[in-house]
Amino acid sequence: SELPENGEFIYQSLTQPWEVWYPRKLSCFLQGSRVLYPPMRVLIVLAHPKGDSFNAALCTRLRKGLLEAGHEADVADLYSEGFDPLLRGPELDTLGSCRPLPDVAAYQERILSAQALALVFPLWWFGIPAILKGFIERVFQEEFAFRIMSTARVQGLLKHRKALILCTTGASSLVYRALRFEPPLKKILGEWTLKSCGIRDVRQVVFYDVVTANENTRSRYLDQAYQLGLEYFQ
Repeated sequence: SELPENGEFIYQSLTQPWEVWYPRKLSCFLQGSRVLYPPMRVLIVLAHPKGDSFNAALCTRLRKGLLEAGHEADVADLYSEGFDPLLRGPELDTLGSCRPLPDVAAYQERILSAQALALVFPLWWFGIPAILKGFIERVFQEEFAFRIMSTARVQGLLKHRKALILCTTGASSLVYRALRFEPPLKKILGEWTLKSCGIRDVRQVVFYDVVTANENTRSRYLDQAYQLGLEYFQ
């Protein structure tokens, strides 16, 4: 490995056959086979309408872990902030023009000011909540998050190092896996959205059976969110 003068860090993984490039102005270093970075800013996007929900509690614990690890955390609570998920006709005509509406531009700025993303939401009707779907449709615009090349290949434009997906479901782990709920979510949100937009490292964590889970299980889930805040973004 080497650290060029322009601040880009090139790391040849000891366990993977490809090179991973991390363009950063700040220095980073190796610990064993891991790349460790200075503290980063993480944008947490929360998509649940109730402030006392378990999703909100997961968001709070994740943020606590991030702060204790020395990171910054910016929470975008889509419901409490009044985000409008509706993509209307006039706005549709401007997508890809780099002229977003003011509310969209503000969220794009918050995305650009972060080095990592986290999405916290419940699984509703086998997919993400409508407000989060609208957030992606309106904010992750062409020429902001991605570009369609002349070869029809998608070029990701986001430079975030990591993204974390925290999803709750009322189904048990057995039912969730038996009905194969997880692969479509990983494929559509993790691979075809976040990774296609340039984020190489995406992790998805599902918290099962949250409606009927006992206090011990819920406490364990909250501790897991806290630990992810402490450790995943290193």
